[in-house]
Amino acid sequence: GRIHQTLAGLAVRSKSEVIIANMLHEREIPFRYEQPLFASDGTFYLPDFTVTWRGQDLFWEHVGMLHRDDYRAHWRKKRAWYERHFPGRLIVTEESSELSPQADEVIRTHFV
Repeated sequence: GRIHQTLAGLAVRSKSEVIIANMLHEREIPFRYEQPLFASDGTFYLPDFTVTWRGQDLFWEHVGMLHRDDYRAHWRKKRAWYERHFPGRLIVTEESSELSPQADEVIRTHFV
């Protein structure tokens, strides 16, 4: 797919990820993009954003194409993986025209 640039010059995969990355950057909340996250069994995923906050890593996934069966099935599997290996540390936003207020709410809830 196309590559999109953030304010910090980071290349991300979607316009929605640009919005989230820019909001984190503007609020000076440090994050890593698609940093491999390994579970104890050796399996791993690439969370969209890993935010270290007060000494703990939280993982923010932005979910885009839930209208597609294959994407939805993959997301179910991925979400279960997070719940099994990193319970209580997953943040999820879903694609919508309300992403900015949704992401702002997430940031105000988790990172203040």
